[in-house]
Amino acid sequence: MVNELQGRKSLGGLILLAAFLAVTTAYASAPIPRSKPAPPSAETSPAVPLPRAKPAAPSPEASLVSAPENAPLPRAKPGRAGKPATTAALRKAWPQSMGDWPKAEVLAARAACEKMLAGLDLIWRPDQPIGEPGGCGTPAPIAIAEVAQIRIDPPATVTCDFAVALNAWFTQSVQPEARKRVGASVIGVRNASSYACRRRNNASTGKLSEHARANALDIAAFDFSKSAQVTVAGGASGLLQKIGLSAKGNFMKALRKSACSYFNTVLGPGADRYHGDHFHVDLMKLRPGRFKMCR
Repeated sequence: MVNELQGRKSLGGLILLAAFLAVTTAYASAPIPRSKPAPPSAETSPAVPLPRAKPAAPSPEASLVSAPENAPLPRAKPGRAGKPATTAALRKAWPQSMGDWPKAEVLAARAACEKMLAGLDLIWRPDQPIGEPGGCGTPAPIAIAEVAQIRIDPPATVTCDFAVALNAWFTQSVQPEARKRVGASVIGVRNASSYACRRRNNASTGKLSEHARANALDIAAFDFSKSAQVTVAGGASGLLQKIGLSAKGNFMKALRKSACSYFNTVLGPGADRYHGDHFHVDLMKLRPGRFKMCR
């Protein structure tokens, strides 16, 4: 009996020892919970990309900056009344070359050009000086691709004075007459000739043409928004045109007449044998004994 009790005690002790060892082993092998990371400091925080800033709206001055030579330009918005456009940015866009012109004359012509064009609805590019004093060319030519939202195709190389006169003619006469007589807006004109170093009527002798001074434009046709193109030659010929029953013919006659209010020379079909298919307009300098020529 005593031996049986002692055996049971030994067995119980072994069982308790085995259970203790099992619990200890399980506790030792159990994964330890990961400690929470401390809040990152300003020094140790990883770099986080910031939201991209929205580009700033262009300033009125920036909208007038001309692109480098041969690059297309956005249209310059007209300036607000009483607030002339800043021209400092424009001066940076002119080519550095002075060509064969005196530097003072080139800079003065460019400054005057900027003032003349400020506020006008144009697409233009400043170009290199052309030619030399006393010959062909001009110190501050520009290339105009659009005037008062009327495309010039191809772009015309002219003086700034001429661009101002063209803008006035387009806005005050060409567009109103087109809407009145054709029922559509003019969206483009075909440039037959602008700057060209030559004599009048391409003669071998005689006076220089105003084209040689970038002071003239030949227009061969007009494009309309809701109507077919009309050529100057076509608008001046045909029975309906002659008896005044052609809307486009009457449009051409009205333009030709109005052009003399903006230019000093206006020539077209019937004027001579050189202008049968286009309108020639220029700003020939007037002096005593030299008057406007409108034919």
